[in-house]
Amino acid sequence: MGESTMNENQAEGTGKSILGKAKEALGNLTGDHRQVAEGRANQAEGTVQEGVGGLQKGIGDALGRTSGQEQAAGQGDQLVGKAKEGLGNVTGNQDLQAEGTAQQGTGKAKEVLGNLKDGAEKLLSGER
Repeated sequence: MGESTMNENQAEGTGKSILGKAKEALGNLTGDHRQVAEGRANQAEGTVQEGVGGLQKGIGDALGRTSGQEQAAGQGDQLVGKAKEGLGNVTGNQDLQAEGTAQQGTGKAKEVLGNLKDGAEKLLSGER
């Protein structure tokens, strides 16, 4: 299924996040508040783009899974996402919060896709 490879959005998002962290660190070192803010904005943009890429990849991977596998994968992503978001809240790590929120959204999408597959399978087999 190619689950270990990144798609273009994931790769670009990771790059933006890394660039943002570097800008923020440089801004902190030089006392440049504008550069710190730009760095944080780059990180946020990168996190969102990584999430979009993850969703795209998840949908592509989902096409090869059964409805039950899809639902389980979605529930797992939601659980891990909630943990990341909670840890981010406790530690004040906004990147981790955003990553957790994005992973929860990806998980919900996978679960819904699994439910749709399940409904389609039942419809096609004549079950109710």
